[in-house]
Amino acid sequence: MATSNRIRWIREWREIDGTTARIIGIIGAIGSWFALASVFPNQLMPYPYETFLLAWGLVESGVAFPHLSSTLYLTLLGFLGSLILGTAVGVFMGVNSYSQKFFTPYVITGLSIPAIAWAAVMTLIFGYSIVSPVTATILTTFPYIAINIWKGVEGLEADLIRMSKAFNISKLRMLRRMILPSVSPSLFTAGRFGLAISWKIVTISEIFAASLGVGYKLMQSYQLYNFEEAWAWATLFMVVILIIEYGFFKPLQRRVFAYRQDADFELIG
Repeated sequence: MATSNRIRWIREWREIDGTTARIIGIIGAIGSWFALASVFPNQLMPYPYETFLLAWGLVESGVAFPHLSSTLYLTLLGFLGSLILGTAVGVFMGVNSYSQKFFTPYVITGLSIPAIAWAAVMTLIFGYSIVSPVTATILTTFPYIAINIWKGVEGLEADLIRMSKAFNISKLRMLRRMILPSVSPSLFTAGRFGLAISWKIVTISEIFAASLGVGYKLMQSYQLYNFEEAWAWATLFMVVILIIEYGFFKPLQRRVFAYRQDADFELIG
């Protein structure tokens, strides 16, 4: 009973401590922003409260929604495509040495090619269509996902798989009870990497081949020397990303890894 109470107390303290750390980190970032804004000209780098007011004005006027929704839609398509391709390549590389040797050059080449090069080439090939940013996102992002999945699958215990087969455990049960829990940390890492990179690639691609989206508005603001509005669009997009991270990824991660909460390594000793 005492051990159970201690575990619960540590979990509650971790939640409080984690929230405090996030708040301090945000305050530190805003403070650094304020310090830099006091050095640079206001037209080049506005103060945080001015930027947030301008960003709120974009939301309130209804200008922000079509551009944000367009960027998020393209990001989702590119992310899902890269997740499917990267997971398939990573699994093949993890379970088969021939596949590993076959796909390694593609993954290494994909990692070395700059995202802006893919964005420019895809614009030349497909023109001003949604295919350009989505394809550029998939080609840029899938190698990062493939590497994480590859190492996750490669780390599976071969003895456990052989033992499961010896006891005639079905493949579906093995996948659900052993393989997926073992690979799930790599899946979450790959998902975070993939989503973070997808935001950037779609925004870059929209600069080349779009008449709608956050990247298009950033480029338009830059061309008009309206740097305050460019900062407002960047801040607005950053807020949306944080909402997705802490509103979707964090709760999903806590739910998926709930089975690990009983193994609290701080209690050892």
